[in-house]
Amino acid sequence: MLILAGGGGTRLWPVSRDESPKQFLRIFEGKSLFDHALHRALAITTADKIFISTSEKYFSLIKSTATKIPAENIIREPMRRDTAMAEGVGATYIYHRDPEAVICNFPSDHLISPLSPFIDQMKLAAKMAAETDLFVTLGVKPTRAHTGMGHIKAIKKFKNLPGVLVGEKFVEKPPLEVAKMYTASGQYYWNAHLFTWKAKVFLQLLKKYAPKVYSQLPRLQAVLGTDSERQVLRSAFQMAPTLATDYAVAEKLRKFICIPAKFTWSDVGDWKEVWNHLPKDAQGNVIFSTLGKGDFIGVDSSNNLLMLDKQLVSIVGLSNMLVVDTEDAILICPKDDAQAVKKIVEMLKEQGLTKYL
Repeated sequence: MLILAGGGGTRLWPVSRDESPKQFLRIFEGKSLFDHALHRALAITTADKIFISTSEKYFSLIKSTATKIPAENIIREPMRRDTAMAEGVGATYIYHRDPEAVICNFPSDHLISPLSPFIDQMKLAAKMAAETDLFVTLGVKPTRAHTGMGHIKAIKKFKNLPGVLVGEKFVEKPPLEVAKMYTASGQYYWNAHLFTWKAKVFLQLLKKYAPKVYSQLPRLQAVLGTDSERQVLRSAFQMAPTLATDYAVAEKLRKFICIPAKFTWSDVGDWKEVWNHLPKDAQGNVIFSTLGKGDFIGVDSSNNLLMLDKQLVSIVGLSNMLVVDTEDAILICPKDDAQAVKKIVEMLKEQGLTKYL
């Protein structure tokens, strides 16, 4: 098991910051998305078989939160290089521990319910990966055309097994017209990045399709458990390209296994998704605070998300808007433009306003 907990969560700015990204925000039921991911992992396997890949700066937070996980199972990424490197290094550590290991990869920023079918299907994915040496993924039935989601084409049954399909291709974040076509066809699933594979199979796939990611991994494996480990790990990340597994490997595959999900899933990728998953008042407004402070008055306003900080927020005649108030920054935008919040983060970087990141 590998939990990925090193991401930035830029679409949940200004609450999600570099020092406290979205997977650690206690928004849902008083728990963080990382807490939920760890709970799911522990429902499937034992703590000693769970690895966590995270940024060096989050190591202490992870260690204090995931107290059941051995410290040596927490991989400290020296810098962000996206999921191909994170999962490649994770596979290297796990392969070193057990050359026949099967890895279920869990992003730490998802909401999944109910738990029981998820557990059953992840165990099925692990079984299929062990028996076939194929790349296995769970696919989520689309609820709408979505340009921020990767898509998986899967139609035919795999060896006539119930609930198991042959995956034909991955398409990462198609344009709107293509996403509409995919959704209408009924032949595509959303890619939830719930990838399962044998450690040695994924390392072979990286060697074949992403040699620049793979190139440093044999050297790292040779020094695991020695005094040189941290130095070689840092060098490996410095040399690696920033690349997602979806582009590095998944999109290049023409045969894999797709298991259609029997649970509800969200990657909580933006503030609109947060609105979808939190309790609403009689006017459809979501009003909350991670600090337990702040007041709200609304007049003729409905279906908004308002995250309050330390002051009164009042609105008149607003509908379908996001108002996120923090100590040093306020976000206001239409709910349907929630994906564009990432552009604000990019502009802050371009303008050198790093104190707000």
